[in-house]
Amino acid sequence: MRPVSRVSTTNKPSQRPVSAQAARRRDLRRQRRQTLLLQLWRFVALLLISGGFSWTLLRHGWTLRSPEAIILTGGAAIETNQVIEAAKLRFPSPLLEVSPRALEQKLVKVLPVRSAQVQRRMLPARLIISLKPKIPVAKAVRQGPTGRERGLLNAEGEWITLSDAVPEPLTNIMVRGWNDQQRAQIVALLQQRDRFEGRLKAIVLHPDGNISLITTELGQIDLGGEPTLLNAQIETIVHLNKTLPKHLRQGHQSSLDLSNPDRPELQLPAPPTPKKVKTQP
Repeated sequence: MRPVSRVSTTNKPSQRPVSAQAARRRDLRRQRRQTLLLQLWRFVALLLISGGFSWTLLRHGWTLRSPEAIILTGGAAIETNQVIEAAKLRFPSPLLEVSPRALEQKLVKVLPVRSAQVQRRMLPARLIISLKPKIPVAKAVRQGPTGRERGLLNAEGEWITLSDAVPEPLTNIMVRGWNDQQRAQIVALLQQRDRFEGRLKAIVLHPDGNISLITTELGQIDLGGEPTLLNAQIETIVHLNKTLPKHLRQGHQSSLDLSNPDRPELQLPAPPTPKKVKTQP
């Protein structure tokens, strides 16, 4: 008989039974993965629903549908259609696509207003626009690209185009030859207009940079073209209005040279020459 060979089992791995504690930990890890995956799907679904709702609300909910959605405040004599035209608004238009700051800058640039404030309201969708009007203080004439132009000036010397939305100026002073380079002198004269006691009729800006005033008491006053002397020149005019004898005030017939305020030169009209009396031969 052959001898029975014994099979060696030393190379076979040992199979140990899984403990209950390890199996429980494995189940817990699987449950956590399932819970995390479920929460992730819920978050994605909520995000998609919220995005769809927001898109629908933006496109169809918060929409400016008509000019009635534009509410004007502030006291400016400007119609809603003027604001819509200046802002280039179209209806219907999504409310959130309107930039308040950009709209404010556009309205101040186009309309005769000194400030604009725009607020968005969601429910219902509308724009609240507060416009502060420019207050003109003088009439003005300038040389424009198409010829002579008439307009108005505010206290800052800014040009205001004539329109039905602009009120009448506070004074009857006329600024002739307005230009932006001499705005500082214009502002100084307009700000101190009350010191002339209503005698200032016109401010004339000459092409060479010189400035003249037309007054009811002292006639034409030539100030020259030196801005630094303006305050001293105004003081001299006020002083002469109070102290100059009445018979030396010839109104439109006289002129005063104040290019040097320390040495004012008053020029009176020459007296009329006497008529020669014809004698009988």
